[in-house]
Formats: sequence, C-alpha cells, structure tokens
Amino acid sequence: MERQDHNKYIRRCFELAKQGAGSVSPNPMVGSVIVKNGNIIGEGFHSKFGLPHAEPEAINNCKEDLEGSTLYCNLEPCSHTDKKTPPCVPLIITSGIKKVVISNIDPNPKVSGRGIQQLRSAGIEVVEGVLDEEGNYLNRFFFKYIKAHTPYVTLKIAQSIDNFISKSSDEQTWLTGKESKKYVHHLRSFYDAVLVGANTIKVDNPLLNVRLAEGRDPKIIILDGKLSLLENSSIVKNGNALIVTSKLSDAKKKKRLTKLGIDILEFDTDADSIINIKDMLKKVGEMGTNSILVEGGAEIFSQFISEKLFDELIILTAPVILGTGLSGFRALPETKLKLHENFQIEGDQVSIYLV
Repeated sequence: MERQDHNKYIRRCFELAKQGAGSVSPNPMVGSVIVKNGNIIGEGFHSKFGLPHAEPEAINNCKEDLEGSTLYCNLEPCSHTDKKTPPCVPLIITSGIKKVVISNIDPNPKVSGRGIQQLRSAGIEVVEGVLDEEGNYLNRFFFKYIKAHTPYVTLKIAQSIDNFISKSSDEQTWLTGKESKKYVHHLRSFYDAVLVGANTIKVDNPLLNVRLAEGRDPKIIILDGKLSLLENSSIVKNGNALIVTSKLSDAKKKKRLTKLGIDILEFDTDADSIINIKDMLKKVGEMGTNSILVEGGAEIFSQFISEKLFDELIILTAPVILGTGLSGFRALPETKLKLHENFQIEGDQVSIYLV
C-alpha cells in the first residue's frame, strides 16, 4: 500500500512541476508535496529560474508542524551552493521531516547522490526511483543538457496522409486545423528555441511566437548559411532571432541585421555554405539553450535525421491528400523509434516518437 501512496504523491509532484514549464530553464521542473498522517499538509513547485525551489516552497506553505512528515519530490534535493538560491537539503534536515521520497537522482555532478547521502547521514530515510521513467521524460530537456551539454532536439513535422508537408518547396501549404495550431504554440512555450531554415522564412514569413497560447516566446534560430534572409521579414522586424550563417556570407548584410537587433553566429564552411549541425548544437548549448523545437523545412529535417541529431519526433498528420509535393524528410535513420504517445486533435493525428 505504501508504494501506491508513493506513486500517488510523486504523480502530484509531476503535476506541480509542470506549472514551471517554460519558466525554469535551464533548471529542471520540480514539484514537492509534504504528507503527514495520510494528508497533504504542504505543496510547492519551482516557478521561475532564480526563485525558490520546490522543497522550500512546500515547507513554507505548510500550516502544520512538520515533525515526522514525509516530503515527496520528483528530483533529488540540491545540496550545493553554486547557484542563485540556497541549497534545499539543510532546510529539510532542520525541518523535522523524517522521510524523503524522490523519483530521479539529479544528474548534475554538483548534486548527484550528494543530497541523498547528506539526508541519510542526518538520519532521514530516503526512498528513490519512484516512477523514475515518468520523471525522466518530464525533465528530458534538463537531463540531456546536463549529460551531453547540448540541447534536447525535437522535430515537429505537419504532413498530409500521403506524407507531404507542402505542395512544393516554394509554396505555403496549410494542412492541420486551428486546434493543432494552438497545440503547436503551446508546445513552443516549453522550448528555449525554435529552429527553422531560411527557406521556411522566405516562403511562410512566420512569427514563430506563442500568440495562441500562454507562455514565453522561444528564441528563434535560423539556419541560413548563405544569409539569404529577407530583411523585411517578420522575424527581422521583431528582432528576436539568432541567425546561424557562414563566415563567408555577406559581411555588410550581417552588420545591417545586427543593427536591427538580430544576433549572428558564424561558422567556417565550404563554398556551399552548409552549416555543420553538430557544431551548431554544441555552440548554442554553450550559450545556455537546453531545448530546441525544429519546425522545418524539409532539408533541415533531413539534416537532423540523417546525422541522428534529434531526440524526439512529433508528427501531426492532417486528413488531407495532396497527391504530390514535398516530403518532410528523405528517410528515417536505422535507429528504432519508440512510439511514446498517440492522440487526436479534432481531425488531426498526433504521434510522438522517442529515439
């Protein structure tokens, strides 16, 4: 029965943690619940980077004596001081809490296992690994970034039933419905950045923001080796973009774009100005970007797929037959994709695969 209780309260931690989605990066999403005599007496979550963590929020929200209570948290409490907020472990130790139940050990080398060790050394019982797979998925951005120092990459592809993303490479084609568009805007709010190729900007002239949902706007990354971006595009006017281009591209245009508030990231390339995706991911990771949603186009999708530089694939399939057109990518890699979730939004089918 205790294990079932552990699952119930850890799932509540997940629900609380999700309230910080899109606001806590590069930190993980964390929720915390305090239980005494079978009742929840306090809850909290990490709401924004730089603000208090979930555990002190839950402790401070308690209206009863904490002596003998159990603290649930989806991630190991932190023990290091190299951050904006105080460590959580000392507060837990002095609070009177007798047991701590967690889902995941923090992969951050500054924390990993140390928080648990300190709690146990203080006589506090620690239970770990409760619903750890669900916890891993919840904080997949953070875990990938900490372990690999590169962003978690999700490819989002909207296509027809016959697997075309548009009628041609130079024609905008709307496929999915209004509710799916809201879903995509909601999805964007979770990611640090949205990435597209220069042709997508040229053909669609998108805003790539979160105007149809609540949440922050992501940074916009444009892969544009030849710097072909039109200077009157909506992205340039808004000035919230990072253009990844070749050192060989137009220097005067770079200066003009910089004056308009556009950031420029340059790489050595050959005469074809093809950007090395792996090098780009490493660099933007160093700049603090821990997650990227790739939204097109076909050539960009193909590059990420052929080089196996993605972690998740979201395919939205509209009930439309184009008959002919542009495919989203050339071929999937040999890596077997695992279907994580399958659901419908109005008439559109959404399939989420994990690498």
